[in-house]
Amino acid sequence: MSESTPVQIHVLSEIHNENDKEKDTIEIRTKGEIVLKGKTTYLRYDEEHELGFVKTTVKMVQGEVTVMRSGAVTMKQRFIQGKPTITDYSTPFGKLQLETKTKSLSIESDGLEGKLVILYDLQIDEKEKHVHTLMLTYKEEQS
Repeated sequence: MSESTPVQIHVLSEIHNENDKEKDTIEIRTKGEIVLKGKTTYLRYDEEHELGFVKTTVKMVQGEVTVMRSGAVTMKQRFIQGKPTITDYSTPFGKLQLETKTKSLSIESDGLEGKLVILYDLQIDEKEKHVHTLMLTYKEEQS
């Protein structure tokens, strides 16, 4: 197992509903850890969700990002530019199918510091479509 390093993580998610001009913003500042394995970067952190506690792992490799959540919600969402992906989003109340269409994916990484920006459309079941912008920055925690 590769060694993990403590990091500060800032997640900013903006969600636009396709039908109206409303915008929701979710912002999380937390501590987590980074693990570097070859050309793959893993970020792990915990977040408080309206349904409870969620463990999140973000796997970044050139051209693809996977966000894995477990706990109050369970999902494995893949982002590959120009390619639609489908995942199940499970909550204590049931399961939804999410279709993700990644418009752009940018990973800037300098070892223990970096920035991830993903712009994507999210279709929930076959109903609502939302436009999402996810920005995640991380840097080594200074002791």
